[in-house]
Amino acid sequence: MKFKPIQQLKVHLDLEGNEKKLGTLAWSGRERRAYFEYAAEFLAAPLLVSPFHMMAAIGLIAAPRDPFDGLHGLFNDSLPDGWGRLLLDRRLQRAGIDYTRLTPVERLSAVGRSGMGALSYVPELPDDEKQQAENDLDWFADQVELVQTQMDIADIDRLQGAQGGSAGARPKIMIGFNKAENTCVLDYGQPLAAGFERWMVKAPSSDDPPEIGAEERAYALMAVAAGLTMADTRLLETRKGRRLFATQRFDRTSAGRLHMHTASGLLNASHREASVDYQQLHKLTHLVTRDAAEVLKMFRNMVFNVYAKNRDDHAKNHAFLMDGKGRWSLAPAYDLTFSSGPGGEHSAAVAGEGRAPGMKHLLAVSRGASISDHDAKQVIEQVRDAVDRWPQFAEEVQLSRSRTTELDKFLNGDRLADR
Repeated sequence: MKFKPIQQLKVHLDLEGNEKKLGTLAWSGRERRAYFEYAAEFLAAPLLVSPFHMMAAIGLIAAPRDPFDGLHGLFNDSLPDGWGRLLLDRRLQRAGIDYTRLTPVERLSAVGRSGMGALSYVPELPDDEKQQAENDLDWFADQVELVQTQMDIADIDRLQGAQGGSAGARPKIMIGFNKAENTCVLDYGQPLAAGFERWMVKAPSSDDPPEIGAEERAYALMAVAAGLTMADTRLLETRKGRRLFATQRFDRTSAGRLHMHTASGLLNASHREASVDYQQLHKLTHLVTRDAAEVLKMFRNMVFNVYAKNRDDHAKNHAFLMDGKGRWSLAPAYDLTFSSGPGGEHSAAVAGEGRAPGMKHLLAVSRGASISDHDAKQVIEQVRDAVDRWPQFAEEVQLSRSRTTELDKFLNGDRLADR
């Protein structure tokens, strides 16, 4: 792989099969930050792709120096972190490239057209020819283990090409999945044959509980019972007996790609610290969607995170989707698992409380978001009922009895006293 320094990129917006040039993104080495300029063709019929910090207008838009190393929040959403960043760094290192000197704009060239959402970046980082043959998911799990044990024989190029710009620490891969035939191919963004849908598969990280795949699937079942909107999920069992969590991608539809923007990117707020609380998330949902039903969805997500002890609820774990007509909605809930959180607290505080938010804190947020007490209490009751039934969902996915009991104690050990 040959690499030449990249000073600017063309950014394209591919919404539900309609692709147009969004603009040009350039890097100022002297200022250590990026500048963006919308394309004239986009300004002729603009959409609010980032309504707070990047309004569609003529002229250069400078990125703030913080918190994204001189990159606009809109484009930072496209950059992988955690697993995806590790793979890119390993791939560049193998090619003799000093990855520590890459600018954010150069990292976006590695995302190219394969990232999450509807944005793509040209030119792309040169890549080897990608193999599109059917793949055994054991290959993915084996490769993850090789990467995590620092072994140099891992197939970094194929892993990195198919991770799709995903965020988070968990190893992920994008696949085309045929449910009827239970087969899959690696998804590099290529057209898929009839019967295949675009899905994401996760493997355990070195820090995860051994049954994390089944655990996340049980959480998804519990969330659906609690009334949350989620993409389709399932456990994929490999020939070697592994059980990997998989979810259908909600940024891809039969019509094409949807634009995805996280709360972190919308607000230029770091997800690595407690930068956004739930009052702000409810206000953001109202401002972006202008729909009280979407605000109530955000409230339901918050209530679930509180009672299901998902404290990893930072600004990148809340997102919004925009369709081809510029209409925004709250994205389906994702990354729902048991999490102790930073310092044992929620990343997003609930009415100022991070460690042990209760009914009064939940109602303080709902009232601030103009949700009636009747609607709020109805949501809370439905969520609590679903969390009460945790053992049922754990049994459905055959989670071990020891882990089921351990989590039940965390989730429901004091449920009677709390009421």
